[in-house]
Amino acid sequence: MRVAILLLLLPLPALAETTATLPSLGSWLLSSLLVIGLILVLGFLLKKSKLTQVIGGGQMKVIASLPLGYKEKLLVVKVGEQQLLLGVTPQQVNFLYRLEQPLDERQPQAFAQQLNKLMTRNDKE
Repeated sequence: MRVAILLLLLPLPALAETTATLPSLGSWLLSSLLVIGLILVLGFLLKKSKLTQVIGGGQMKVIASLPLGYKEKLLVVKVGEQQLLLGVTPQQVNFLYRLEQPLDERQPQAFAQQLNKLMTRNDKE
């Protein structure tokens, strides 16, 4: 009987060593959170940098955006040297107008004010 108990206890040190080498749940969770955090930070930095415009060639650029509703908005897009006014909905994108006088890209004037100036100028003509 004592021999049987000793034979059952023989594999315990080997089992203890294998469980000690396995990572604990806490360290696994911490490592996973660090990797996910790193991915999110790098994605945020890529979005804020102008690297995506450099990769795309910089031929197209959104100059201004005006939300009209929950998912509808007006966009002024620069394509080459032209600026186009587009209406954007979840289902489609509509060309509305080609701006003869382009909006100033450097001036931090509100898009709504610039659009209002263009619309009143066109109404008077």
